[in-house]
Amino acid sequence: MIILLAAAVLPAIYLLSQVYKMDTIEKEPWSLLRKLLLWGAISGVPAALVESLLTGVLVNVFEEGTLLYNLAAGFIVAALVEECFKFFFLYKFTFNNPAFNYRFDGVVYAVFVSMGFAILENILYVFQGGLGVAVSRALLALPLHAACGVYMGIAYGQQKVNSLYRSASLSSVARACLPAPILIHGFYDFCAFMQTWPFTVIFIVFVIGVFLFTLKQLKKASREDGPVNEVTIDAQ
Repeated sequence: MIILLAAAVLPAIYLLSQVYKMDTIEKEPWSLLRKLLLWGAISGVPAALVESLLTGVLVNVFEEGTLLYNLAAGFIVAALVEECFKFFFLYKFTFNNPAFNYRFDGVVYAVFVSMGFAILENILYVFQGGLGVAVSRALLALPLHAACGVYMGIAYGQQKVNSLYRSASLSSVARACLPAPILIHGFYDFCAFMQTWPFTVIFIVFVIGVFLFTLKQLKKASREDGPVNEVTIDAQ
C-alpha cells in the first residue's frame, strides 16, 4: 500500500515543485497552497457525483461507445464538470486573497487545485489498477491536469489584472478561464475513449504537442510575471 500510495502521489508532487520553483518573484504562502491542494481533492467528490448522474442520462441518449457518446462523455461529463468544479474552488479561495498580487500567482493556484484533484483521482485509480496504471497516469493523466491548470491559471492571472478596471464576477472570470482547459481535457478524454488506431495516433501526437506547448507557455508566463497593479489591461 505504501508503494502504491507513493507511486500515485510522488509524480504529482514533482510537477507541483517544478511550477512552484518557477514562481521566482514572490513565493505563495504554504498555508494557502495546502488549502488549495485539499479543496482541489475535495472538488473531486461533487464532480464524481455529477459525472455519475450525467453518465446515467447519457447512456439513455446515445449508444455507449459511439462517436457522439464519446464526444459527450469526454467534453461534457469529464472535462466540463471537472474543470468547472476546480475553477469554483480556485476562485473562491484566491481571487480576493491579498496574496494574489502577481500574475503568475494565478498559475500556481490553478495548478495546485488541479493537482489536488488529480492526486485523489490518481490514488483511486492506482489502488485499483496497480503500478502499471501508476506509470501510465504519471506520464499522461497527471501532466494533463497540470497543463489544464496552467492554461486556466494564465487566463486567471490576466482576469485579476482586468478586475482592477472592471467588475470580475465568478461567471465573467469563468468565461475567460474555462474554455482552454475544457477543450484540452475534453479532446484528451475523447481520443482515449475512442480506442481505435487512428485516434490512438492522434492521441499520442496531441499529448506530446500539448505538453511541449504548455511548457513553453509556462516558462513565458514565469519570465513575464509582474504585479497585477502594474500591468496594462488586456484589450480582450
